[in-house]
Amino acid sequence: MRPKNITDDQYRTRFFDDLVVGERFVSDWHRLSTDEILAFSEKFDRQFFHSDVEAAKGSRFGGLIASGTHTFAVWNKVNLDMNGDIAWIAGVAFEHFRFPTAMRPEVDFQARSELLSARVSGSDPTRGVVTHLYELWTRDEQCLFTAENIALVERA
Repeated sequence: MRPKNITDDQYRTRFFDDLVVGERFVSDWHRLSTDEILAFSEKFDRQFFHSDVEAAKGSRFGGLIASGTHTFAVWNKVNLDMNGDIAWIAGVAFEHFRFPTAMRPEVDFQARSELLSARVSGSDPTRGVVTHLYELWTRDEQCLFTAENIALVERA
């Protein structure tokens, strides 16, 4: 499967009725640098295994890792590069939110998405309710993040 990378002029061009249950997409490959992990941790999560390269070597992780919050934020950016063409209204919920493997610096990863279900909203027929499975995977098939997201999408 080729990576999907939308352009600015493709933003919000796919509406609920354009989506196909079972559609799957992958992103380009990305990576976080040590400096990016350190900068994020300085502002948002100063636990030593996120913020101190030397001290992290003595942690249970054996080295520096990105926080779950950072991993989720990176997933969100990459996912919008891949699925930003959907006419999102809002996310409603995340379920089965997991970080099976820690995100490490200088490790390539890609996002994957699969549309699991779609239905017209019972309370407002101008919108649809969709559920996606979202994941981040490394080149050697280690899952870094997985969650199901329920969201509202505009109908055309």
